[in-house]
Amino acid sequence: DFTRGILPIPCHSHNDYWRHIPLLDAISAGCTSVEADIWVSDRNSETKNASELYVGHSTRSLTPERTLRLLYLDPLAYILDQLNENTQNKEISNQWTEQAMGVFDASPSTTIVLLLDFKDSASETNIWTLVQEHMQPLREKHYLTYWDKTANERVMGPITIVATGDAPFDLINNSKTNQYWDIFFDAPLEKLELGSSEVPSIYTQANSYYASVSLSEAVGKVWFGLTSVQLKTIREQIETAREVGLLSRYWDTPTWPVNVRNTVWEQLILEAVGVLNVDELWTASMRDW
Repeated sequence: DFTRGILPIPCHSHNDYWRHIPLLDAISAGCTSVEADIWVSDRNSETKNASELYVGHSTRSLTPERTLRLLYLDPLAYILDQLNENTQNKEISNQWTEQAMGVFDASPSTTIVLLLDFKDSASETNIWTLVQEHMQPLREKHYLTYWDKTANERVMGPITIVATGDAPFDLINNSKTNQYWDIFFDAPLEKLELGSSEVPSIYTQANSYYASVSLSEAVGKVWFGLTSVQLKTIREQIETAREVGLLSRYWDTPTWPVNVRNTVWEQLILEAVGVLNVDELWTASMRDW
């Protein structure tokens, strides 16, 4: 009953781990995407565990209790286990006859995105290996969105894992290192191209899910709202992402003054941005979506 009556909305909980209750606050507001900065180990040698991924904005904020498992993976698994306890997936000739329900009771087919921001480029390979290992329990329960290489299509699951920051695209897009194809990349929106049959696009539905960029990097300084020139750029980028099959996202959007924030939010929503990056969950949830 946790999500009964909650309508999912395309908003992304920026720096979600700073919330009073990470993950659950975002779900309560209806957000369909949450973000966690992950590090390969705790900086405290006495509590360091090489098999864990720690969540925090910087190494100084890492603690033994704030791990990816405890803050996100275990709670998500628990919620989905409860919602799917009466649903038995049966395997027949390697085909699963029933799709697991998602976290939103009012919209069980809606996926929730867990955006993992890889920190420390020097440890990206270690982080990648640990992320793969961490996903195995969810993978075994068929809770993850994945790319079906045989059918050449994306199969949606209750949880969609997206890697950003210092995430290694070469490993994500490598069939030798990406055995399961259930961890997707956050492609650079400003570099996205449609491609052609002769020169296909580098970023596709097979390897990516989001296409993101800093708003200021995309259009420059925003003063009182997006200008007509800035909106033209935004419109073109969003359309390119849509045609490639990815969801567009702009981070580093204005948070102050409030009227500028609200104006930019409204403009991005009207332009049909894939997901709206927000810090103020409840304000976003009260908007007319």
